[in-house]
Amino acid sequence: MLFISILTSERARDPELWATIWNGAPGGVRLIGAYNLANNKRVFAWEGDSPADLQFMDRFNEVGVMETSPAFDRTDGWRAAFAHDLDGFAAAQRARAKEGTPARRAVEAGIELRRRGMTAPNREAARAAAREWQREQALAPD
Repeated sequence: MLFISILTSERARDPELWATIWNGAPGGVRLIGAYNLANNKRVFAWEGDSPADLQFMDRFNEVGVMETSPAFDRTDGWRAAFAHDLDGFAAAQRARAKEGTPARRAVEAGIELRRRGMTAPNREAARAAAREWQREQALAPD
């Protein structure tokens, strides 16, 4: 499973941090990326499969405060949004949901939300369109 951890620690404690890390990670922790922010925070993207993996990452709390959450990769959807690629987004979503099913109706509704946001003349109109979409969804039959 994919996890994101954010460690907040004083840089003066870096020697303790490095000693903790080098003391040994279980074989299941697979580091995907580690990023130092321009403050006292570090972000780790990692995968783990066992409680021992989480317990290892919990050791970082001995030298700071580590917040860890499971993460679900939605990169493709975000990339489509940043690129304004509604057609690509729609094709990928439709491929995952069978025609005529509740899941497909949810996909079509989600595509419509994105279309309204993309075609709105400005940010305020886009947010108003999203609120209207939400009202419609609340009234729609299941």
